Amino acid sequence: MSKVEVTQVAVQSLTMLSRYMAEFISPADALKVVSQLLNLSQQRLSDNPLQFPLCHELERLGVMDYRQITVDKYKILYRYDPSLDTAFITAFMRQKQSAQQLLIDYTLLSR
Repeated sequence: MSKVEVTQVAVQSLTMLSRYMAEFISPADALKVVSQLLNLSQQRLSDNPLQFPLCHELERLGVMDYRQITVDKYKILYRYDPSLDTAFITAFMRQKQSAQQLLIDYTLLSR
């Protein structure tokens, strides 16, 4: 089984996703959904992190090391390091959100 680590950026994006969902569903239901996304992604990635495709949005930018899990209306971005046998979850987002824009936003914020 591979290790799975949740990055600080992933925690921040999960928090933002939960806040967004709470505008449309109850805060309790939003927390339930994000908890399910977190648990599901950790389980699937520990079983076989290479089973998911590259993130096509980022691939078009030449970023070839991010993969994507799609679950219902959500996408989960991660990177896999085979030398560490570890998947690093990097973001949780809505299906219609732009992975390119998320990458740019976090790059600018981290400077």
